[in-house]
Amino acid sequence: MRFLKSNCFKNFVLPASLLSATIIGAGFFSLPYITSKAGWLIALIYLIISPIAFYFLHTMYADIILRSGKKFKFAGFAKIYLGKTAYYLAVLVTIIGSLLTLSIYIILGESFRDIIFPVLPAFQNQISLLWIIGSALIFINPKKMARLEFLITAAMIFIIFLIFISGAANGIEKIREIPMVNLGLIFLPFGPFLFSFSGRSAVPAIIDYGRENKIPAKGLKKVFFWGTIIPALAYFLFIIGIIGISKTITGDSVESITALPYLVAAIIGVLGLLSILSSYIVIGLSTKEIMEKDLNFPKIISNLLIIFSPWILILAGLNNFIEAIAIAGGIFLALEGVLIIMIWKKMNVLKIKDFLFKKRPKGIITQIILFLSFLGIIYAVLF
Repeated sequence: MRFLKSNCFKNFVLPASLLSATIIGAGFFSLPYITSKAGWLIALIYLIISPIAFYFLHTMYADIILRSGKKFKFAGFAKIYLGKTAYYLAVLVTIIGSLLTLSIYIILGESFRDIIFPVLPAFQNQISLLWIIGSALIFINPKKMARLEFLITAAMIFIIFLIFISGAANGIEKIREIPMVNLGLIFLPFGPFLFSFSGRSAVPAIIDYGRENKIPAKGLKKVFFWGTIIPALAYFLFIIGIIGISKTITGDSVESITALPYLVAAIIGVLGLLSILSSYIVIGLSTKEIMEKDLNFPKIISNLLIIFSPWILILAGLNNFIEAIAIAGGIFLALEGVLIIMIWKKMNVLKIKDFLFKKRPKGIITQIILFLSFLGIIYAVLF
């Protein structure tokens, strides 16, 4: 109890949990399948590079918010510093990407529901329970999110640990059966890994939390670093565990979980639903604020779009987990990363004082991220 009241818990653990819980959503369930197809060495390289790239992207976006001092969201910053064309691109990228992400959460959430209640009919033949609950909880007070995210992060880490323990012994042996490198699919992991590490939607909430609790710049950078690195460590364990327990690795890894005893699988299903629900709330809330603050949508319009658009996308045929993640990550999140770097670099040109970078990242880092992003976007479009 003393730790829960400590400054370390309040100023580091809680905000880092908010970022980690937003990152650890649906995407990482695609990673064992992606690893089996692209090769374990390719997956390992992505697993190392992705958190480093996203640490810089998350910190850059936080720096943009602090340096600007404005209450705008992502699209608003693009309009101020890059012009109207970038503004409309940011609106398109953010809103469509976020609504697509919510659809992905519904698809995976119902796969977990099938683990818990295997006798129920397929979710596309009924109204999704996760969709109903998630749509309702989007309207909760965002100040209450931090402690909820800490609990959800703990639950997800428990899931990953449980799967790792169940499959570690076999996983280490069976990973040798996977090709080391499949050059034909070298860019296949791009979209899923971007989707699995993106946590930009949580950054404004972390900044607000930091201001309220007077967390210094050094403390915020620590939050963004560990909040991004912890998911990478968890993903590594998850990949090994799923490979170990699976006879056949499916796109969303859920079928592999059913190989475990029902009670264990059901516990994982419940915790998985809770985790996805938490990310659904954070992303839905962030998108709703963009519609209202950047586009001046009436609340009734933004509410209806947030509630019904994800389900409409699924009914329209966007119901394949891997394909949806490849589109969301490889196109929309890659473009989002490019825009963040361009906004941040424009602020440097305008000589706006840094908040989080006493020593700015070397140009080569941002150039590499930009190059890989454009390359990945081309691949995702072709894929």
